[in-house]
Amino acid sequence: MICEEMKQNKIGYLLKSGRSNRLVEGMPTEFLYGYPQLKKFGYDINLIGEEELSLEAEPSKIWKVINHITYVMVGVPGWAFWRIFCKRKVFDSLDVVFTTTNTFGICLSLLSRLRLIDCKVVFLAMGLIDLGTPKRWVSFYGWALKTTRVLALSNPDARNLSKTLARKVEYLPFGVDAQFWTPAKGNLQGGDFVLSIGSDRHRDYKTLIAAWRSDFPTLKIVTKLPVQTSKPNIEIISGDWHSQVISDEEIRDMYRNAKFVVLPIRNTFQPSGQSAALQAMACGKAVVITDFQGLWNRELMQDQKTCFLSGPPGDIAALQGAIAAALQNQEDVEKVGAESRCCIEINLNVNIMASCLMNEF
Repeated sequence: MICEEMKQNKIGYLLKSGRSNRLVEGMPTEFLYGYPQLKKFGYDINLIGEEELSLEAEPSKIWKVINHITYVMVGVPGWAFWRIFCKRKVFDSLDVVFTTTNTFGICLSLLSRLRLIDCKVVFLAMGLIDLGTPKRWVSFYGWALKTTRVLALSNPDARNLSKTLARKVEYLPFGVDAQFWTPAKGNLQGGDFVLSIGSDRHRDYKTLIAAWRSDFPTLKIVTKLPVQTSKPNIEIISGDWHSQVISDEEIRDMYRNAKFVVLPIRNTFQPSGQSAALQAMACGKAVVITDFQGLWNRELMQDQKTCFLSGPPGDIAALQGAIAAALQNQEDVEKVGAESRCCIEINLNVNIMASCLMNEF
């Protein structure tokens, strides 16, 4: 039973621009991080748009210099902090503010640490402290986050943050909208192409392209990253979540019609490829993914059961071998795809994510 006192807390969700568009019926809701589900559960919860904080305002030349200096020195964009500071009254009526963006999270945490806002800050960090993060940033983040409830989207990231911040950081299981991301009717398995999708900086398309043999079927890469190749059986499609050049329905059709999905990842604690992997799995598709440090949950992402781990980051031969094996063993691919869908339905969906967040509000 949900604690009535918790439900009475006034909660603000500060998310990146464009997220409110996801409230339209029929759109996938995973990037609202439990907001619509908690709303249905009776929580007093509202979205705060970037426009309410005037974050879209263009900084002056002097502010651009200040912004650069503060970011280099302590990992905080000075302009964003100043804009949020000027609009801090937005948070006066809140008991809790929840955010998923590192810039917002650090700026709000700093305001809380300086006692300039009174509400509790819940910060879902995503790759905040990674393998190459400067030590001075880590020290500053440790101080700034002292009064903030910090969560992470992967077990490795949670452990890394717990160690570096010298405090407990909990893992929040990210889940996708299993009502939108669904298998094709008849559970179509065999298309004539393999799909790779995503635009975060940890995607390793260079290794994937190098691994793609001339006898492999067409590889479709959907990304906004500057990827180039002369290989005739690789097609680069420009698209990303923010521009919506390709609709969610079109992406879903790509998942459904692909033989399987392959996600090449550089080494990072960040759960790179997580949303694409889970969306594909929800569509009943097997995912070939790099065995990297940030793989979010190894109990659920099991090699040969719910996914195919393709070896360490940057290993061309291992990735090529994993792709070849998947192409040669359609029965195994179908079994993993079916098991993947079950994993999403039971463990990694938006309702599970919202249920876990209830304890934070």
